[in-house]
Amino acid sequence: MISSVMGRSLQAKFLWATVCVLGVIMTAVLLVVEHRQRAGIVEEFERRGAVLSRSLAAMSYGALLLYNYTALEQNVARVAAEEDVRYAMILDGEGRVAAHSRHQDRVGFVLDDAVSARALASATPLTQETVFSRSGEAVYDFAVPVFVETQRWGTVRVGLSKRRMDAAIRATRLELLGVALATLVLGGVTAALVARRISRPVRRLAEGATAISRGELMQRIEPSGFDEIGALAVAFNHMASQLFQQRSALEEAHLELRRRFDELEDVKGYTENILASLTNGIVTVDLEGRVVTLNPAAEMLTGFFAGEVRGRYCTELFAQTPEIGEMLMETLASRAPIAGVSLALKRRSGVALPVEVSTAPLRGAEGKDLGVVAVLRDLTLVRELEGRLRRSDRLAALGGLAAGLAHEIKNPLTSVLTFTRHVARRFDDPSFRERFQRVVPRELERINGILERLLELARPAPAAFTRIRLAPLVDRAVDLFANEIESLRLHVTREYTRDLPPVPADEESLYRAIINVVGNALDAMSPGGTLALRVGWATSSDGFRAGRAIGRQAVIEVSDTGTGIKPEDAERVFNPFFTTKQRGTGLGLAVTHKIVEDHGGVIDFQTVAGVGTTFRIMLPVTPAVIATPDTRR
Repeated sequence: MISSVMGRSLQAKFLWATVCVLGVIMTAVLLVVEHRQRAGIVEEFERRGAVLSRSLAAMSYGALLLYNYTALEQNVARVAAEEDVRYAMILDGEGRVAAHSRHQDRVGFVLDDAVSARALASATPLTQETVFSRSGEAVYDFAVPVFVETQRWGTVRVGLSKRRMDAAIRATRLELLGVALATLVLGGVTAALVARRISRPVRRLAEGATAISRGELMQRIEPSGFDEIGALAVAFNHMASQLFQQRSALEEAHLELRRRFDELEDVKGYTENILASLTNGIVTVDLEGRVVTLNPAAEMLTGFFAGEVRGRYCTELFAQTPEIGEMLMETLASRAPIAGVSLALKRRSGVALPVEVSTAPLRGAEGKDLGVVAVLRDLTLVRELEGRLRRSDRLAALGGLAAGLAHEIKNPLTSVLTFTRHVARRFDDPSFRERFQRVVPRELERINGILERLLELARPAPAAFTRIRLAPLVDRAVDLFANEIESLRLHVTREYTRDLPPVPADEESLYRAIINVVGNALDAMSPGGTLALRVGWATSSDGFRAGRAIGRQAVIEVSDTGTGIKPEDAERVFNPFFTTKQRGTGLGLAVTHKIVEDHGGVIDFQTVAGVGTTFRIMLPVTPAVIATPDTRR
């Protein structure tokens, strides 16, 4: 009787212990699985909404830029046809509805509800829970702003119904609950059957199973014999050992895979976002010259979608602009980058756009060659701004020229006008006539000289280019100022290169230019100074303001030991009517600048306050680079 009672007590304990262990395990599994399933369903639902909204934003980017409302309506209609989508809309930069999948009557109006206000206020993608106005259905509202550079160009909103998501969560809960109940019932029945045959060994096994359920996998049970219970104990020990090893290995592998997956996902998402956000077009090709990727900006520039050109040769993509394909293939062959090439890109429609193209080798891990990347920069706005700037500069120069001309002519005209007012009354006065004959012709000659030099500046005389040697021409100009050099006790140094060949030039006009430069140098110096002259080959342009050397060029340098040019006057040295002399017209250096330009050369200067100034004239030694005078002025 005692044995029977003990047996029934052990069976009951074993049964309840087994049921409790299974209950704890299934409850924990149920909670964990239900939580993960619910989180996975919600995450997948939110990811789907984010993908739909970003896809709608990407499809509508170009249409927003071009105000193509028909394309916007087609885009929202296409997205609204997706499952669970209750509405799709596109708002312009001012918050007005540009396209709506359900309410066409709201196009052109600003939505004033709280969800719309938060969507318009957010500068990043935003997910909100709201209620569908018609059926009271709960929905997720996904909002994605659309930016062009730093300006917000619009907002894309997509509403997904939570009905199917909630139904899936409920179904998952019911399935898990059913599995848990079935497991508990089956475990209880099995425990009851086994409990009839097992008492003490099963209790040890139950204790070991309970320990394992707590995560204590290092469990060992001594076999009680060589029967089934003993074999079960041996199997239990082996199972616990294998579980421990496999769990350790799985945990390590899971952590490593999860870490790598997160890194790859972050890098991929980061790279895709960068490429999608760039305003410059990015085109990548593989080692065979086939197109791999086109970012949205490149699609806009070329007129091709990435899907239709992926895998095709880059020469096919740029068939209408073969220079770009040649640059890509050249970089692919030489592995050398090509930077800043300006050319006209012909789009798929045949429209030409000014772009700047740069190519560079594309390398992967450990320097492995992957292909070539090309960057296309749209220069349309830059060219427009440059044109506006040139027009502004011309207008400003014209205004300054007019103001200077008025100032230079006003003084002599005032003198002439004063005399003409007194002619009738004082004509018989000999002293008046004598002053009249002395002053009026002189002032009129002054006006005539100003106008002649202006005409020389604006409409150059026909030039007769011959090959002349520069050194004798410079000596001839210096000889003209021999008396002034002697009176100021100036020291003149000359440095002439002997192997300099004759240069193509108009001798008289270039002589006038050299005279103007030498005369200004003498005017800037005090007695006892040094005038340094150099004629030779052009060298480094360091320190000069506008120096450049293209091929072999000859140079004339005139250096003085004067006070130098003030920094605030440096930008106006070559402007007409700008002068620091009391009686100067301000046309000498302007005329000199134009003469040098007509010879295809460059004039610039280097100045140091209190030390002196060096003017440099660079001239081409070959006729091929001589500039043709602009007769349209």
